[in-house]
Amino acid sequence: MTTTTASTPFRPKLWVAGDWNAFFGFGTNILVNVLTLTGLLRFVLEFPNDFVFGRILPAVGLMLCMSTCYYAWLAYSLAKRTGRNDVCTLPSGPGVGHMFICVFVVMLPIKLATGDPIKKPGKPV
Repeated sequence: MTTTTASTPFRPKLWVAGDWNAFFGFGTNILVNVLTLTGLLRFVLEFPNDFVFGRILPAVGLMLCMSTCYYAWLAYSLAKRTGRNDVCTLPSGPGVGHMFICVFVVMLPIKLATGDPIKKPGKPV
């Protein structure tokens, strides 16, 4: 723990040696999860490529960027407020368990019932 003096305000460290391990572990985990999500959407649910690559994956990328920045800001704010240098945050992103539940419990039954991977509003079932 770093102590602060009246002349120098506490500034949390933004990067430490162990962060490289987390960076590559997080990156590999997210890459595998996004590839799994892409495979489920394209081959199990048979979503059109323009829908997967033009809408869903860009939204996932935006969510990853925004949530990572937000959680990093929360951790930095907590570190400044408490004067601790050991504050970290949990990463966000698509989780495998949630992905499989959404695909096989929610989306696949709808596709099988309607015959359409993307149920259009106003189309009768």
